Amino acid sequence: MNLINFIDYLNNPENLSDLVSDFNVNNESEALITCLKDSLDVHSEVSIFGIEDTDGDLEFEKNGSRFIELFPLEMLQEMVEEYINTYRNITSSEIAQRLIDYRINDA
Repeated sequence: MNLINFIDYLNNPENLSDLVSDFNVNNESEALITCLKDSLDVHSEVSIFGIEDTDGDLEFEKNGSRFIELFPLEMLQEMVEEYINTYRNITSSEIAQRLIDYRINDA
């Protein structure tokens, strides 16, 4: 699932527990980190890791693949909610691009 599709899930918080289960993430992790595979791009594949799996690194390798941290999942949820509440007709694609731009330029 790419970042644009992932935003659709974050629009419906009741789906989040199913999503975390689909990603096979340890629910007891201290923090869940949203990462993109290979590059910071709206079309990159999304993965969620427990912070213990990332060792707190912004970029890391897992099972031969390179991952880049986007934001902690809780923070990403809040940001998506804020975009939706502020910009009434914003699309998932626009939100995804704003998140990427923010991560590259400001975070």
